[in-house]
Amino acid sequence: MVCHIPLRTYSQLSVKKLLSVAVASVVLAVALCAHVILNDAGDAVVQAVPLVSAQAVTTPDSTETRVPPQPTPTRDVVVSEAHRETYTGRWGIDRIGVPAAWDAASFNSVLVAVLDTGIASDAPFAHKVVGGIDFTGSSTFLEDENGHGTHMAGTIAAIAPNAEFLSIKVADRRGRCDSETVARGIRWAVARGAQVINVSLEVAPSPELESAIACAWENGAVIVAAAGNGGTSEPAYPAAYTAAIAVAGTNQNDALAVLSNYGDWVDIAAPGFKIEAEIPGGDMGFETGTSPAAAHVSGVAALLFGVATDGTGDGFVNDDVRIAIESSAEPLAISGIGNGLVHASAAVLAISR
Repeated sequence: MVCHIPLRTYSQLSVKKLLSVAVASVVLAVALCAHVILNDAGDAVVQAVPLVSAQAVTTPDSTETRVPPQPTPTRDVVVSEAHRETYTGRWGIDRIGVPAAWDAASFNSVLVAVLDTGIASDAPFAHKVVGGIDFTGSSTFLEDENGHGTHMAGTIAAIAPNAEFLSIKVADRRGRCDSETVARGIRWAVARGAQVINVSLEVAPSPELESAIACAWENGAVIVAAAGNGGTSEPAYPAAYTAAIAVAGTNQNDALAVLSNYGDWVDIAAPGFKIEAEIPGGDMGFETGTSPAAAHVSGVAALLFGVATDGTGDGFVNDDVRIAIESSAEPLAISGIGNGLVHASAAVLAISR
């Protein structure tokens, strides 16, 4: 897909956004060979896993194993009592005011792309996977041999019952991927109309990756990315790209989650400590780190897309969604987390004004 970037107004976004258009419009669409490991690579764990150098990964031609979906139809989704009873009580969901956000009359369905290790076919929300692609050579996007992708999708599905999913498998069973593959996955999601793109992984920066992130934003998507688990203020990618929402992690005490990155390049924070969600095999597992933090923000973004209107008059609503997320965040006594802690009900109120 060739991405033609239309002119957009960035006056209402952060200074970080102002820098993105000029840079993204001139970068070469040539990927660098950068090796990477997922933020919380491995099976679902209780403690954070530090990022380490990954081995080289050969990325074969992608295998599309399902017919790409047509644009998601607009329909009203009312949050059922069964959904409320199932997911109320997960500390991260409660902390950011999700149950109150569900009180909106209804939500339109929203297409969410999860770039990760896949989504398990036995997940309780697998019927909401309406399309996908495998870039790793494992032949299917409906198998998750790692567990990370299913866990991220589980948190998004819990927060946003109006979400339908594209499962874009960019990382292998060990959680390894590269910048070029992530960029291809982002463009594939954009071509199929994804409105929210969750990237709970970290890769090396590259011109092609930055261009793909800019392409997604300019075509109306919100890109949510994990800030990384290095315990440092050094920028992590793709989160640090100006067109992405960089998400740090917090714990139950409203402090930084263990090893969460932070810095003036971070936009917002979300729960990222001992987060419970579904994993393959019909079980529940825990993840700690900025990966589940990003999934919380993606879930909120999906709710907002379900009620958003074009308040800025530019023909898009992704800027309205981002403004609502960042402007309604709850301030915390932590430096380096941008606007503060994401707050779902406050964001729904902000975007409905």
